[in-house]
Amino acid sequence: MQNKYLAAGIFVLCGLSAVANAQAPGEPSAVIKVECDYDCLLGYASNYIEALADRDFSRARLAPDVIFSENNVVMPVGNDGLWGTISGVHEGEMMVADEQTGNAAWFGIVEEHGNPAYLALRIKVEDSLITEIETVVNRLPDMPKPFGDPSTVTHDPVWSDILPEEQRRSRARLVAVADGYFNTVELNDGDVFTQFDDDCGRLENGMLTTSGNSGISGGGGNGNAATIASGCVAQFKLGIYRINKRIRDRRYPLIDEKRGVVVASGFFDHANMFDRYTLTDGREMRTVLKWPNSISLLEAFKIRNGRIWRIEAVFTYVPYFMPSPFAVPNIDFQTR
Repeated sequence: MQNKYLAAGIFVLCGLSAVANAQAPGEPSAVIKVECDYDCLLGYASNYIEALADRDFSRARLAPDVIFSENNVVMPVGNDGLWGTISGVHEGEMMVADEQTGNAAWFGIVEEHGNPAYLALRIKVEDSLITEIETVVNRLPDMPKPFGDPSTVTHDPVWSDILPEEQRRSRARLVAVADGYFNTVELNDGDVFTQFDDDCGRLENGMLTTSGNSGISGGGGNGNAATIASGCVAQFKLGIYRINKRIRDRRYPLIDEKRGVVVASGFFDHANMFDRYTLTDGREMRTVLKWPNSISLLEAFKIRNGRIWRIEAVFTYVPYFMPSPFAVPNIDFQTR
């Protein structure tokens, strides 16, 4: 899917020299035609949320063949899933966009008959219509997982800030940094395969799972990783997340060089072939769930100077090895 997004929008610019038109390695073209700019894409996302809140899909600017999924299940848009249960939307959302791929993402809190739920969604806009809607809804826990107190959650305003030129990195580099995060989480054994800002902060389902980060707030809870180690690097060096057998179907549909933002989608597969493991400092950990399960997520990364500075994720449990309608599985079953 990554190649699908990167391959979009190849154009020839007349009247300039071949040298001026030379494209950078790994980029689809020297010139990218932008049909809907950053603010335009955010407008589509806001309009979709407003239509959702009113349960009026006719206002959402949808393509006739739009693909809509909720927690990776494709369903008709407008009546089923959250469309049939939503009763409100909280203010204070986080939104980002990618002008080159026509994608926008929205992270925030909704209500279903008065019960709060964390929602992350990605939309793709083509020819002035929404053609893809990918949503992850994390509802009140039926199994142990982060679920912060919605009344305490704030999104760091730096997500929308444009970085100084010297702090930016190329699209390919931003994806490499984010992918290194997933390589670190996968089979987490203390090795770190990406770089983190000293003030790295992570918000998961409204819960701040690091500590000491200004600009972020979220509800705490028992078993929060922040109670074991305070920072991103410290947690990964301990091997807290050893249960992640694989991070599967990774996709990076939204990349914003100016703001240093990447939004990723994928699955964390927990095979749970063991129920206890040892951290790198000798402490023993016990798994909470004893059976195979997966989590589906949309996760945003704010990267400055090539280092992960902010992370925000919404995820929920899904059946083990559940596929995504937007990805082609690429797992080698013999070795993994």
